[in-house]
Amino acid sequence: MKTLVVLFIAICAQTLGDVCLTKGMKSVGEVNTLDPAKLFQIGVQVFTTPYVWLGIFILSIFFGLYLIALSWADLSFVLPVTAFGYVMNALMAWQLLGEHVSPLRWLGTLIICFGVAVVSRTEQRTTKPNTQAEGNTV
Repeated sequence: MKTLVVLFIAICAQTLGDVCLTKGMKSVGEVNTLDPAKLFQIGVQVFTTPYVWLGIFILSIFFGLYLIALSWADLSFVLPVTAFGYVMNALMAWQLLGEHVSPLRWLGTLIICFGVAVVSRTEQRTTKPNTQAEGNTV
């Protein structure tokens, strides 16, 4: 149960971080050049945008929680459950960013929800925890 709670918080952080990054990059504008000098200017603009930094910070929280979840459960459990973030991203893009989400995309998100529900009802760990690291204290 603790794994699912941590993963839910991680997914919320991932979604909010993605929304912040998107909002920040929309304020920068479309990147459509490969000229190094212009890319440097765009990079300066990107990394002086508060929403980009907020997104990076929130996504670092996601990453930390993701690492914790991976220490508790198998990758074959954690990764499919985090796919629920796709559903949350579609919902937040529609609600917070005003993006149009087509009926076909909503259908896809429902299919993802079904898959996450199936995976979340399976065993979280099929391997033994690594106790070798614990036994190496001198």
